[in-house]
Amino acid sequence: MSLKMKSKPSIGLDIGHYTIKLVMLDRSPQGWKVHTSLSALTPPNSVRDGSVVDVAAVAATIKGLLKRAGLKNAAAHVSVAGASVVMRNVRIPKMNEQTLRKSIRFEAGRYVPNSPEDSYIEFEILGDTEDGQMDVLIVAAPKQLVDSRLQACTMAGVEVESVDLEPFAAFRALVEANQGIDIANDTIALIDIGAYTTQVSVIHKGNFAITRTINQGGNNLTDALQRYFKLTFEDAEEGKMQLDVRALLDDTKPTENPPLRVLQPQLDELIREMRRSLNFYQSQQTEAGAGGNLSWMLVSGGGAKLPGIADYMSGRLGLKVYPGCILDNPRFSGLSEEIATGPEVSVASGLAMRAHKAA
Repeated sequence: MSLKMKSKPSIGLDIGHYTIKLVMLDRSPQGWKVHTSLSALTPPNSVRDGSVVDVAAVAATIKGLLKRAGLKNAAAHVSVAGASVVMRNVRIPKMNEQTLRKSIRFEAGRYVPNSPEDSYIEFEILGDTEDGQMDVLIVAAPKQLVDSRLQACTMAGVEVESVDLEPFAAFRALVEANQGIDIANDTIALIDIGAYTTQVSVIHKGNFAITRTINQGGNNLTDALQRYFKLTFEDAEEGKMQLDVRALLDDTKPTENPPLRVLQPQLDELIREMRRSLNFYQSQQTEAGAGGNLSWMLVSGGGAKLPGIADYMSGRLGLKVYPGCILDNPRFSGLSEEIATGPEVSVASGLAMRAHKAA
């Protein structure tokens, strides 16, 4: 969803349940020059199920980020995600874009659980099919969810230029911007592990096929440690990052590390849900008589910082799993030391790239 653009500094603003990230970048001869990459803790209980429920608190945090970035105002690209955000690849009778735009609410009503009147709906025509129809990507998000983020930005003095989907932004930064990745003939999965939810997206030959939301994330692991060892959340989070979950892959010997034993059920449940999402995609392909076996996976988001998580997922899922980090891409330069790893800024970076989409 594109909104009116202004001549202000343009930023990518990722409003998460645990942190809010701000990235400002420009095109460079080598690729992308990051001028600013900052984060701040999201005020407790201010974001719930993707919606901003405490607009004033989130606005104050955004203002603080702008001040640290040396910006008095900005135009932002923001994103939405969550179980209520729907992305469906559908096949419908062939028509031109103008005709489809007039009938999109009727078409979307067959796939969107919320009322089409209460949703923002967009689409992209992917191409014609051999049977005279066409494939269309339909995206719908509840107006309340989108408007709550717009309100927080407005209160912070930020003008929103566009609203994107988090998986689209992550894909832009991690795959499209990486010249070393060729997915023209591949089917890949993009996993973004957030604090409370995990997004599982399957991309077939460069087009999104499915995106599903799992209501589990990195905080489930932290909460398990906190409860078992009676720690503060901060101490449990710090302790979690000292563990290496690759030790759990050796099933031939018992794990003598009590914190790892506490994490394993949570990790395995999250991976079971990932497998269900991937199996759902595979079953759709089988019914349609199409191919598209998964080639490999990328894992990003704050949860991807857990040491050994990519290898653990690879061992449990039987697929190649790579950490999705823009720091691994030589086309990105200038990231600040404040965000020292990079997996958690993939969405904010992909959002910031939208300001240079036509460049």
